[in-house]
Amino acid sequence: MFNEIKGKILLKPIFSDNEIKFDGIKLFFNTYIKTILRINLFFILIFFIYFLIKPTVYHSKVSFYTNYNEAPQSTFLSMLPAGMLGGGLGYTSLSFSIQNYLSSEIFLNYIVNEKYTINNKEVTLAEAWGSDYNNFLTLNPITILKRINFNLGFNSGLSSNEKKEIYAASILKNSLLFSEDRRSLMNTISIDIKHDFLLGKQIIENIYNSIISYSSKVVNIKANEKKQFISLRLTEVAKSLEESEDAMLIFLQENKEIQNSPTLTLQQQRLQKDITLYNQLYFTLSDQLELAKINEKDNTTSFFLLDTPLTFRTTQDGSFAFNLIKSLVIINLIILSILFIKNKNSIIR
Repeated sequence: MFNEIKGKILLKPIFSDNEIKFDGIKLFFNTYIKTILRINLFFILIFFIYFLIKPTVYHSKVSFYTNYNEAPQSTFLSMLPAGMLGGGLGYTSLSFSIQNYLSSEIFLNYIVNEKYTINNKEVTLAEAWGSDYNNFLTLNPITILKRINFNLGFNSGLSSNEKKEIYAASILKNSLLFSEDRRSLMNTISIDIKHDFLLGKQIIENIYNSIISYSSKVVNIKANEKKQFISLRLTEVAKSLEESEDAMLIFLQENKEIQNSPTLTLQQQRLQKDITLYNQLYFTLSDQLELAKINEKDNTTSFFLLDTPLTFRTTQDGSFAFNLIKSLVIINLIILSILFIKNKNSIIR
């Protein structure tokens, strides 16, 4: 079927004179069919073992809209130059970055130190996840290298509990996914958890409640700052109004007959214009101050749930059969490429 000289296999050409030689193809596969089958069987065995030991991953997520309730600004205020307002009344955003909050130390520490039901026990993530920071008994070399690197980054003065918190927080941070649609204001937070069907939902619920709580604090702080600013500006405007009225009184006392003087008439009109402007500004700011006092208690961020926290088994890796077929196609293309390169002088003439 084929010749062998000093242990070297001699194949018939597959491509010769711009033609495909089918007897050459037949000889090629007859020569290497056992090698190809052995490699395929070995790969199928490895693949099957991998799917048997591969942990089940559960995907949990929550989707919600955000809407910020703010006091309407007076039309009169919007027409005034920024200098008269003092530059602090014009801000409109009482929001904060959810993505930055999800990466913050205060958030991560809060979540990993909350209690969760894991294997019918009430434990924190610091206890459940953190204890693995110095566990190197795993078959996954990548995990071992990550844990070695993580331990090298610890400060020598940290206690065991502090190391657990840091390690658990790192796992949480790397497991969370956040997306935001700025047009619709829809936000989605998700997490993938191995083995435990219920844990992901518990974590997502805690995260959502934490965001609401933090948002209320931020918004109320800013509402208080706005109230304080309006109060200060109101005092300044009241003083300016009083000074304008005093200037008018002095002017009238010093100029009792101004009807025959265009210059004095113009000066009086300017003084009256200042009084009118500051008077309007004073009453408008007074209204704004009352609104700010109300909003200090009620100006909170509104969240609207699109989907309550959901958990489902992830199917992102596809079925066993699909992945096996896809992998076998790739591995056989690689095998054939290697064999063709190895025997290119014999099969191409």
